[in-house]
Amino acid sequence: PAPQATPAPSAAPAPSAAPSAGGSASVQARIVAPDRPGTYTLTIDLVREGAGWFASLGPTQPFKQSLTVQAVRQGVSYTAAPASAFIGEQKTLSVTVTNTGNVPLVAGGATPTNLAYHLVDDKGETVTWEGARAPLGGDVAPGQSRTLTLGYTAPLRPGSYTLVLDLVKEGVSWYSGLGIPGAPVALTVTSGLSAGYGATTTPSLATIGATLQLGVELSNYGPRTWPAGGANPVRLSYHLHQGGTTIVWEGNRGNLPRDVPAGTTVTVPIDVLLPSVVGNYTITWDLVQEGLAWFSSYGVTSKVEPVNVQPGVTFYGKGFGHGLGMSQYGAQGWATGAGGVPPLEAEAIILKYYQGTQLLNIDLGRGALRVLLSQPTSASPYRCGSIPYFDDSIANVISNAGFRVLNDGAANALIGTAAANVTWQIAARSGNVQVWNQATVTKVYDGPGPVVLVPTDAAQPIRFAEKGLYRGNYKFSNLGNTLRVVNYVSYDDYVRGVVPYEMPREWHIEAYKAQAYAARTFAYSKYAGGTRDFDVKDDQSDQCYGGVTGETAITDQAAAATAGKVIAYDGAPIRAYFASSSGGHTMGDGCWGNNVRQVGGTYQCGPSQPYLQPAPDPTDLAVTQPNPNRNASWTVSFTSAQIRDAIIRYRNVDIGSLQSVDVSNRVPVTVGHAISIRFRGSNAAVDLPAGTFLRTYLGLRSTMVRLNPF
Repeated sequence: PAPQATPAPSAAPAPSAAPSAGGSASVQARIVAPDRPGTYTLTIDLVREGAGWFASLGPTQPFKQSLTVQAVRQGVSYTAAPASAFIGEQKTLSVTVTNTGNVPLVAGGATPTNLAYHLVDDKGETVTWEGARAPLGGDVAPGQSRTLTLGYTAPLRPGSYTLVLDLVKEGVSWYSGLGIPGAPVALTVTSGLSAGYGATTTPSLATIGATLQLGVELSNYGPRTWPAGGANPVRLSYHLHQGGTTIVWEGNRGNLPRDVPAGTTVTVPIDVLLPSVVGNYTITWDLVQEGLAWFSSYGVTSKVEPVNVQPGVTFYGKGFGHGLGMSQYGAQGWATGAGGVPPLEAEAIILKYYQGTQLLNIDLGRGALRVLLSQPTSASPYRCGSIPYFDDSIANVISNAGFRVLNDGAANALIGTAAANVTWQIAARSGNVQVWNQATVTKVYDGPGPVVLVPTDAAQPIRFAEKGLYRGNYKFSNLGNTLRVVNYVSYDDYVRGVVPYEMPREWHIEAYKAQAYAARTFAYSKYAGGTRDFDVKDDQSDQCYGGVTGETAITDQAAAATAGKVIAYDGAPIRAYFASSSGGHTMGDGCWGNNVRQVGGTYQCGPSQPYLQPAPDPTDLAVTQPNPNRNASWTVSFTSAQIRDAIIRYRNVDIGSLQSVDVSNRVPVTVGHAISIRFRGSNAAVDLPAGTFLRTYLGLRSTMVRLNPF
């Protein structure tokens, strides 16, 4: 019987085909070393499976070789040059790793081997234990070397440090924990920071609570570039002190305009919020590398400037008017290409200020527009230049072609006909309306009226001697024994009498046309029907209207070129607000008048019409033809007592001595009009709607205001 076969090594595969007699075959065998060191004999033999080893079947002797199995020995050496870095700098170090052991350094698998570091200070204290990793990039055989790039972050303090290079078998152990020492590499860390503070725009005297928009000149005298962005940007800031007391340490930040290389100079804008208490203060300018440290902590000398904070307030303003809708100066700017913009025609100008609108024909079936010419119109503060104010009981009227006088209270029965160039007089007496023919000194009518004057020739309008020359008809009625006078005029003739009073002379025809569209649309949207006896007043509370007296050839041309057209949104005529000057940014109607609501102790804008959204108005301030915008920039100063008195008159609240003023509630926040203004005094604090308080009680030209120059 065959001898008992010894099991063959499971890892020894058979050849793909048995060799024939006299032939040969090569077999690759995987041999696993024992798990203990020592001297062993390796015996290689063939086996006939199920029969026996060849050594037991015949004269063939197996191959034998003595082998020594060594113990596993891991070893690593590191080679790297001394390093230097700036504080917080992201750096790399070239490290050559040599495998001095007798087993490979395994790069992959569940527990890969990576290069890393520990950071130690000059006192031997660990600053960073878990340093960044650098992968081996492949197994490293015994005796092999590989050069790796190791990234590290310099500490935030200057000094002498040691980078201890160390391999780590992830999830198992650092090699230094296995008795294989790491390699120390000297690291010198410096700040690399040096700065000079040059000229500034810091005032010596400022108003309490003001936010000063200042500029500071900065020079980089150090070897490293100041980054304007990234994880640790350099920014300008300040500390605010009073005597030996720190009032503000973490001041506002001013962003660098760009990266600042060594040897270059930039000017940085920054907002400085002043205290709400009067006194002498110092501003200490200091650069800061965010997330790292102030420059002053590295021995960089700061710049110290005194500022005297006083009571009272100076408003720096732009623009004139409420700022809604079209800016008249802006329209002139768009028409003339101010500031380098492409010149626009009136229809395109309209779209700049009334977004998403269209032009539509007006409804001629509505009849004439009714314009109130008598008190309370044309009175301060809404008076329009030379247009007279009328609040009398007697009016003298005359026409080159004559006119008819009708009794509106009696189905327009004819009262009389005035001959050409004959003055008639209308009077309000004893509750009635009287009509006198001055040529014959005859009383033609004495009754309740009202009476209506209709020109015999529409091209020869009737002159209202105490007021002006107006196209269309007049209606006179008795109102408390004063005359109430309403002018009935077509929308297009009304526009002829508005545009020359609403815009200066010698402006561009396209600006006049834009004004004509807006004026006609505004009047059309004010139609009051039977709710009152007029639609619009003849002053700034609606629109300045002076009749024939102010008409010019070019404004008549603008009225004719736009005749019968109104601005509409979604098919309906809009309320086409306009004002002299927006101050560079228009305002939405949700931020005006009663649309501003008090919510949570402050004021907020309501929703604005889609065609009256706030928008930049660049040409308003850039216009130069024929003259620059005279309201582009202005200042008004008030004492603490004046502010206190105005608040008492408006709100009946005595705030005491003024301590601070805040106009930061703006829409849009950075560039828009003030919505409310906050005053804090020794007795009380109030938040007041800017439109009413600033324009009515302080008399400012607009709500585009700041507490420091724009």
